[in-house]
Amino acid sequence: MSKIRQEISRVYRRAVSLRLRWKLLIIALVSLLVFVLSKGPPPGQNHFVYLAEAFLHGKLGVSGGGTVLAEIVPFHGNYYVVYPPMPAILLLPFVALFGTTVDQGLMSIFLACLAVAATWLMLKKTGVKGSKALWLTALFGFGTCFWFIASVGSAWYIEQVSAVLFLTLAIVLALYKKNPLVIGVLLGFAFLSRLPVVLSFPFFLLLIYEQNSAWKPRLKQAAYFLLGLGIIVAVYELYNFGRWGVFSDLGYYLIPGIQQDPSFTNGIFNLSYIPRHIYAIFFQGPILLDKFPYFKPNWMGLGLFFTTPAFIYIFKGPWNRLSKYAALAVVCILPILITHGTVGFTQFGYRFSLDFTPFLMLLVAKGMRENLGWEEKILIILSVQVNLWGVVSIIGFNFVSF
Repeated sequence: MSKIRQEISRVYRRAVSLRLRWKLLIIALVSLLVFVLSKGPPPGQNHFVYLAEAFLHGKLGVSGGGTVLAEIVPFHGNYYVVYPPMPAILLLPFVALFGTTVDQGLMSIFLACLAVAATWLMLKKTGVKGSKALWLTALFGFGTCFWFIASVGSAWYIEQVSAVLFLTLAIVLALYKKNPLVIGVLLGFAFLSRLPVVLSFPFFLLLIYEQNSAWKPRLKQAAYFLLGLGIIVAVYELYNFGRWGVFSDLGYYLIPGIQQDPSFTNGIFNLSYIPRHIYAIFFQGPILLDKFPYFKPNWMGLGLFFTTPAFIYIFKGPWNRLSKYAALAVVCILPILITHGTVGFTQFGYRFSLDFTPFLMLLVAKGMRENLGWEEKILIILSVQVNLWGVVSIIGFNFVSF
C-alpha cells in the first residue's frame, strides 16, 4: 500500500512541475475522456445543426427536419429557432463538412472539456493552489449538473455549456487584466449562448474599477469592455430584426401553444413564479419508490444543494472583494431566472444554476480551506457520486420520470 502511495505521490509531483499549457491539456483530455464515456446518443433536439445549415445557405430560418423540432416558431412562411445562435455558429465548419448528420452532442462534450480546463485556470488565478484547485475543478466538471447537461447536448443543454465556457473565459481574462474589449466580446459570446448571463456585467466593471487607481484609465477600459459587449448585443438585435422585423426578441412569445401552457398562465415572466423556483432550488427531491432502489431522478430536477452538497461552502469563509463581486453577479442573474414560468425541466439538478455556476465556484473556493480537510473532500466526493447517479440512471438506463 505504501508503494502505491509513493507512486501516486511521484506522479503528482511530476504533474505539478509541468508547464501551464500541459496542465490545461491534461485536464481537458481527462475531462473529455469522462464526457465521452458518459455521452448519450445523438440528441434528437439538434436545433443548432439545422440552424448552422441555414446560416451556410444564407438563411435565418431552418428547413427539412429542423421544421418539426420542439419550440420551432413558424413566422411569415419561415421556421425559426428561438434560442440564441452561438452553438450554431460554432457548428458551422462541421455542418459544412458533414451536413446535418453531425452529432450535436460531440460539440457539447468538446466545449465542456474546455470549460473544465478554463475553470481550473480561473481558480488558479484567484490564488487557489495545488490539489485544492484540482478538487474544485472536479467538483465543477463532475459534481454539478454540468456533467449531465454536457453529456446530453440537446438544444437546451448545449447552449448552457457554451455559456459556461465563454463566461468562464471572460472571467479568466478579467482576472489576468487582459484586453477589456476581448473580455466584452467573450461575455457577448456567452450572451449569444444564454441571454441571462449578460446580467453579470457589473462583475467585470467592478474588476476594471479595482484594477486602476485613476478615473481616466478606468473609464477608458470600461468603454472598451462595453464596446466589445455592445457589438455582440447589436449583432443579436440585428438577428432579431432579420427574423421578426423588430429589434426585440419576440421568439419566445411566438412559440406555438405557449399561451395555453399551464406553466405560463401569467406570461413567460412573472413574480408569481418565484415560489416554484425557490422550491426547485432548495427542496426538490428525487422520486421515492416503494422498493429497491427506493428513489430515482425526477425530470423536474433536483435541489441545488442535493445535486451539489459541496455548494454549502459558498456561505463559509471570509469575504474578500472578488467573492463579493461574484455574489453580486449571482444576485444580478437570479431575478430573470426565478421569474421564468418553468424551472428548467426536463433536467437533472437545477440547470438554470449553470448561468451563474462559474461565480459559485469562486464562492466555494473562498469557503474551503487552503488544505482541504476530510469534510470538504467528503462533500466533493458525495457531489460527484450524486451526479454519477444522475448520469447513469438517465443516460444509461432512462430510469427517470416526472
